[in-house]
Amino acid sequence: MLVFGLNEPGNLRIMATTFKDGDPSYAGALGGIALGLKSYHIFELKDEIPAEVWAREMAFKELEVEDALIEQICTIMREIRGD
Repeated sequence: MLVFGLNEPGNLRIMATTFKDGDPSYAGALGGIALGLKSYHIFELKDEIPAEVWAREMAFKELEVEDALIEQICTIMREIRGD
């Protein structure tokens, strides 16, 4: 399992796809090598993290990202995982 904190949807899609299905460009070491790893974004795991830890480590980072972008990121991650 991978947990990303990257907030750029295009790069996030490429990275999550690479770790699941292999490098789509066949330019890197994982070209054609499907690892089958599930990827999550840290925002998807908020309910799994103790509230005091989230408040200390992630609350300000979460405020920096617009709600629409968070939803877009979570949608991309679910799509790649097939959820």
